[in-house]
Amino acid sequence: MKRKNIVITLFLISSLFAQTYIDVVLLKNGDVIKGKIIENVINDHIRIELQGGSILSYQYHQIESIEVEKKSTRTFGSGNNVVNPIINTTSIRDCYKDGYASGQSIGTGGQILGGFISGFTLGLIGWGISYAIVANGNPKPPYQEIKSYDDNCKSDYESGYKEGALKVKKSSVSIGGALGTIMIVNILLSGY
Repeated sequence: MKRKNIVITLFLISSLFAQTYIDVVLLKNGDVIKGKIIENVINDHIRIELQGGSILSYQYHQIESIEVEKKSTRTFGSGNNVVNPIINTTSIRDCYKDGYASGQSIGTGGQILGGFISGFTLGLIGWGISYAIVANGNPKPPYQEIKSYDDNCKSDYESGYKEGALKVKKSSVSIGGALGTIMIVNILLSGY
């Protein structure tokens, strides 16, 4: 019984650390194609599967570069105004929303692990302590993200980034804390 619970908990934790990546093909004509490369014949052609299932083929002479980026599945907004942090289709620059979207796409493995360890060692108290530490943080965007903004837009971007990053970090530490607390309670109740 104990091993089964530990295996289930470890599986849940490892699935939380999984990150999704998307292939980005930049064409010489300026088009950007995002999907999953399913075939790559070096110096000949590639085939890329788009999110809807369509498959496109491109010859190497058409391709400027092939990159990989972290895909964020988090979205924000209300009603029909939902923005994906990877692709912002609005042509007017909204610095706060850009910062918020960037903040939401940060890595959260450390917060999940910290919450898990705190919840596992100290239960609800540890979970609460780790949450308080994360909630009082002051995340700053990387310099390369804000260097092109003017001073007014830069402060809006930083505010949005901080709010988006804190939201994600607090959620992550809560998930880790809950898992750690559940695991220690389960172990204590099973008599080990």
